[in-house]
Amino acid sequence: MGAPPIVLKTERAILKMNKQLVFVYGTLRRGGVRAMPELFPRATFVGSGSVRGSLYDMGEYPGLQLDDSGSMVTGEVYEIDDETLGRLDEIEAPAHYRRTETEVSLGSYRVTCWVYLFDPDFYPEVELIASGDWIEYAGTKESG
Repeated sequence: MGAPPIVLKTERAILKMNKQLVFVYGTLRRGGVRAMPELFPRATFVGSGSVRGSLYDMGEYPGLQLDDSGSMVTGEVYEIDDETLGRLDEIEAPAHYRRTETEVSLGSYRVTCWVYLFDPDFYPEVELIASGDWIEYAGTKESG
């Protein structure tokens, strides 16, 4: 007889073993210039979400810092495989972004997701995006 299946008691239990959740808040969002569905067709959209933090205009893309400012940053949650996570690391690391886990509000649920934060030492002068929504802000940048 085989061993009984192992049951994990975390939110990760809803994921397949090699799947990860990632929160994207900028150009990787739907409507962004590098939207996840086009760049990574195997990524599965889970839902719209938000994190506590501050969003900054870095020029062609935004940067996030997690904080307790009370501000919310708008984004999207995707389920991705380990290979896609590695490819995201390859995109983000050269731009001085680091991956970390954080809690994301996803409707009435909270899930743990990977998110990429910029290195404030490398980007000393940035402009706060008060709305916390890059897609909305980028639309005003283009028309303004």
